[in-house]
Amino acid sequence: MRKILTIISALAISGSLFAGGLVTNTNQSALYTRLQSRNASTCVDAVYYNPAGLTKLSDGFHFSLNNQTVGQTKTVTTTYTHFEENPKDFVGTVSAPFFPSIYAVYKTGKLALSFGFNPVGGGGGAIYEDGLPSFEMPIANIKPLLTGYGMTTTDYSADIYFDGSSIYLAPQVNVSYAINDLFSVAAGLRVVLATNKYSGSIENVMINPVYAGNPSGAMISAPAFFTAIGQPVNAAKTADTYADAQMKGTGFTPVISVNVSPTENLNIALKYEFKTNLDLTTTVFENKTAGMFIQDSVATADMPAMLAAGIEFRPMDRLLLTTSLNYYFDKNVDYDGQDDVDEERIDKNFMEVGFGAQFDITEKLALSAGWLGTFTGVNELYQSGFTYSLNTNSFGGGLGYKINDMIGLNLGGSYTMYKEGTKSYSGGAATATDVYNKNAWIVAVGVDLHF
Repeated sequence: MRKILTIISALAISGSLFAGGLVTNTNQSALYTRLQSRNASTCVDAVYYNPAGLTKLSDGFHFSLNNQTVGQTKTVTTTYTHFEENPKDFVGTVSAPFFPSIYAVYKTGKLALSFGFNPVGGGGGAIYEDGLPSFEMPIANIKPLLTGYGMTTTDYSADIYFDGSSIYLAPQVNVSYAINDLFSVAAGLRVVLATNKYSGSIENVMINPVYAGNPSGAMISAPAFFTAIGQPVNAAKTADTYADAQMKGTGFTPVISVNVSPTENLNIALKYEFKTNLDLTTTVFENKTAGMFIQDSVATADMPAMLAAGIEFRPMDRLLLTTSLNYYFDKNVDYDGQDDVDEERIDKNFMEVGFGAQFDITEKLALSAGWLGTFTGVNELYQSGFTYSLNTNSFGGGLGYKINDMIGLNLGGSYTMYKEGTKSYSGGAATATDVYNKNAWIVAVGVDLHF
């Protein structure tokens, strides 16, 4: 049982909690929340979405301050043979009250210099009050083990808890240049500062074997029982287990982009983010995790390269239509540190497509709505209670309000629905089907400043 918490890899909580690929967040502004498509942006959030488009801003300083409050529920329902409750739900709640995105741009002539600060991965804390199926399975397996020894065992209990948090903060700088009125280009560098924290415990493992020392079949301590019958290995496996560890690392992401404006009412953008090589080093606190997390051990947590494309079109002055495509090169990435790439677990690369529309009610007020669909390429080998990827449909909406020529306000909200995923497996006399599901919501506010 002491190995249970070991298999909490960086992906357990550091994956994409919201919009984006397997491990990448792309919900990086309040404008995104209310439109669901920003890849061809020529506003201040183009620092992240379309750096080459920043040359479309007016000369001067431009700033954008955004925060999203996010909630997510993750559910794994399993029919594992030996569980007392069958099927059983394991529910994790993810909370991110602060999910900030900050942008600053200085534009002069054909040149724009910009800075951004985003949580490009992770961004929240996940709490599992009852742990996950993999935590409970070894305890449930004690029943058939002891029954096979001739000691009928029908019940077990344990206090299981897991709390994990993850944040991949990423400052980014860009240099953008307008070649002419038609073409602009940009190059940038993002520094990914990753921190994952884990705290968990499995305590008070109890069982009810019927044997000479416990003829009534009362609940008794599992470690004490195995010690009494001369099985020190099983006694150690069922002893109280704790985790208190942190994993940190730094990676670098070069970013290049091109913006094309064939006409005044049409804008086309392309961006390529290179693969981020990221290794996480483990720090163990208070010696609570001996045999689980190993001090100074290194885990691979690379982020894939991404190709992003977007189009913005104004068929009339008051109407903006926008579409975006993100394509993640997952098949070229080692997500678990065990293989050069994850070819066996990933059948095809992850993709997401978004559409948005905004209508200007007045010169100051604009209403918008959008849809985003994600299409995962993983197979059953990738899916587990710790990390799973599902197809989604997200719907967002909101408003923009121009307070004056210097200040603009954006308010948005979105809800994401996930398509259930399943995985069936067996081992010995045990079988199970796991059903994976999630739901997520976002409320966002942003303020744009122009000087």
